[in-house]
Amino acid sequence: MKIIAGMLSGFPASAGTDPDMQIRAYLLAIDGIPAEAVWRAARGFIAGKVRDHNRAFAPSSANFAEECRNQQAAMAAQSRPRIEPAPEPPQPKVAVFKMQLLRDAANGSRSAKRELAKMFPDNPIIARAARHEEALR
Repeated sequence: MKIIAGMLSGFPASAGTDPDMQIRAYLLAIDGIPAEAVWRAARGFIAGKVRDHNRAFAPSSANFAEECRNQQAAMAAQSRPRIEPAPEPPQPKVAVFKMQLLRDAANGSRSAKRELAKMFPDNPIIARAARHEEALR
């Protein structure tokens, strides 16, 4: 493959090795991996974008094959159809006066807390806050 030969020529520290044998080792390591994944992996090594790789040396055939498999997995993930979350059903709007009561209660209004406790007697948090306010009186 020309991309592998091109990648190897980009690493001057690998100049002393037999290129034919090195390419054969790479081809053996990447057997069965799609050409697009091989091309992406080679491009990543040439551009210096592969993590934990000493950029002065060509990758070993095992490291190259591992990056090819990573690229193959990334391509498979990109090609999967996306599952869109179901839209949330519309929620009923809160009446303006209830929002005003909540704001007043948050600002310390005792009458607002009592009114909320009357409106929501089953809510333990609101009921406890109203009882607490009554105890402080």
